[in-house]
Amino acid sequence: MDSHRNELIELIERKIITPDILEEAVYHAKLLPNSQRWFVFLNKLSLWIGCIALALSMIFFVAYNWAEFGKFAKFALVEGCLVLSVVAYLILKNDTLLKQGAIIFSSILVGVLLALFGQTYQTGADPWQLFFVWAGLITPWAITARLAVLWLMIIGLLNVSFTLYCDVNTNPLSVIFNTSIDLLWGLFLLNLVSFSLWHIASEKLSWLKNTWAMRLIALISGSLITLLAIMSAFEGNGTSNAAFPVWGLCMGGGYWLYRRKNYDLFMLAGGCLSSILVITTLCANLLFSHDGEFGAFLILAILVIGLGAGAAWWLSSVQKEVENEQ
Repeated sequence: MDSHRNELIELIERKIITPDILEEAVYHAKLLPNSQRWFVFLNKLSLWIGCIALALSMIFFVAYNWAEFGKFAKFALVEGCLVLSVVAYLILKNDTLLKQGAIIFSSILVGVLLALFGQTYQTGADPWQLFFVWAGLITPWAITARLAVLWLMIIGLLNVSFTLYCDVNTNPLSVIFNTSIDLLWGLFLLNLVSFSLWHIASEKLSWLKNTWAMRLIALISGSLITLLAIMSAFEGNGTSNAAFPVWGLCMGGGYWLYRRKNYDLFMLAGGCLSSILVITTLCANLLFSHDGEFGAFLILAILVIGLGAGAAWWLSSVQKEVENEQ
């Protein structure tokens, strides 16, 4: 579909396709979603929403009827649904939406079962341990199912686990970084490692080549290092200044990876946005310390407009260059 869109844009720019036949050209290029595509989209959306809603309803049902049900009835209910969902995954045909929905539902129920166990027997474990054990238990399922959504779920659970761990324990990174930002550094490193491993594995495992999944992890990692760079612009101590070289390495690595090796306009646009935010913050910190408030806001407005226009021009040039190479 992307190739059809690019060809259509090129024909419009060369004025081969005139405005009076543009609508017909778009129709024949099949760029607009038809009824079949809408049906597939709504089918997938309904399935995922239904799986999540069903798992959440299990939590609410048990919590609302906590006093009425005995502990064995609660465990029987959750474990029975878990067994049924696993059986459904095993008997369904491969590569079907229902099979994927069943394993996702089962993975969520594992967390429900762990929470029920901890609440019933009051083990004294910290909340971070629940999410960490949850991620560990569903890892074999993720390996077996070869489903990118499950791996994203595991990464999300590890992020939550690390965040909760830092609430009750000393962050292991506090020795290196400032205690006010060590949590952000930890989350950034966790997601950066996850992204790197995912990208390396996707070179050999075709089912991991999900562009949207890698973009999501890259978006989280990029947002965290951008936030760290912005914070370091105001803090200005030795440990926080480490964000600038790390941010620069991330931007350089992203440019090499998604411009020179594997072209991805979304990733390049994210890098441009991060650069605009960091440069604007540095200039704002400098201007507000040496200039008047009105003059600083005026210069910043001009700077943002100029950087935005420059980024748009560069992205457009890169896209045309890639199209010509193809």
